[in-house]
Amino acid sequence: MISDSKKLVSVVMPVYNSQIFVKEAIESILNQTYKEIELIIINDGSTDKSDLIIKEFNDPRIRYVNNSINKGIVSSINEGLLLSKGKYIARMDADDIALPTRLAKQVNFLETHADVKLCGTTAMAINKDGKQIVKLNRPVKHNEIKAFNLFRNAFIHPTIMANANLIRQIAFTEDYKYAEDYFTFSQFTMNYKVANLKEPLLLYRLHEDSITSTKNKEMIESELKTIAYLLSFLFEVVELEMAQTHHSLLRPPAIPFSIENIHSHLYQIFEANKVKQVFDHNTLVKQLQKEWFSYLYKNKEPNALRHYLSSPMVNFKNIVPKYFFKLLFRF
Repeated sequence: MISDSKKLVSVVMPVYNSQIFVKEAIESILNQTYKEIELIIINDGSTDKSDLIIKEFNDPRIRYVNNSINKGIVSSINEGLLLSKGKYIARMDADDIALPTRLAKQVNFLETHADVKLCGTTAMAINKDGKQIVKLNRPVKHNEIKAFNLFRNAFIHPTIMANANLIRQIAFTEDYKYAEDYFTFSQFTMNYKVANLKEPLLLYRLHEDSITSTKNKEMIESELKTIAYLLSFLFEVVELEMAQTHHSLLRPPAIPFSIENIHSHLYQIFEANKVKQVFDHNTLVKQLQKEWFSYLYKNKEPNALRHYLSSPMVNFKNIVPKYFFKLLFRF
């Protein structure tokens, strides 16, 4: 075990019925080029062979907790945070694969950018058989992350590495279950400097057992509360309807909000930020334009280009050419 906490990275990995993938996930952390790690594995009451597979590993860097009952991912992560001893805490899921230089590159970035308190990376999505599907891009610079995160999580959860003291203080909460990462990372984003590395350093597995497909209702409730938190930096009062309108840009409902409602909401954000200056103005305007374009494009609005160009958020100096041409030739 590495005893120098000034160099140590604590990797927290919850496990629940992951017998198919957990061996490869553990190996991907133990085989990192950065060796000064502790791998904290919380087996959260698995009923499959996960426990037996984990116990096959004989590596002093592993700290293993085998819970007899299932407590849930939030409890497991927080248990790992409390056990951790490192300067930095990294997250890892039991069905993903960390590429060999992931930890080294994140440590190097955080060590050379002391003002950054949380660092994620982009990732490559893979299916259950390990076949690469698509690159999962995320904004890289702090101002871009902050504007992006106002509308959707700017971090891929199992890619993050954070300042250990801060993430232990903020932790994760059951009140935001199934979107606990979005709320936790939003607190980092709104109060500290954050970053993403452009290079994909994780293979992120997509399969039918993911939380997003099985716990949709609870996830949406937690996302709405996170959105209300984020909007509270701009507005004194955030009504449920405002949060729901905003959330529709993240997960479009069966019956979409009207074009008037969407534009009014985005324009309120535009105007509020001119007063509050919470977000970098130019960066936020680009994000607002993107949300406005996406709504018009996906909902096949008649006269979409006219609606796009008539918005006060769009002018000759800041117009995005690709949005203009996509709307021009889409209809």
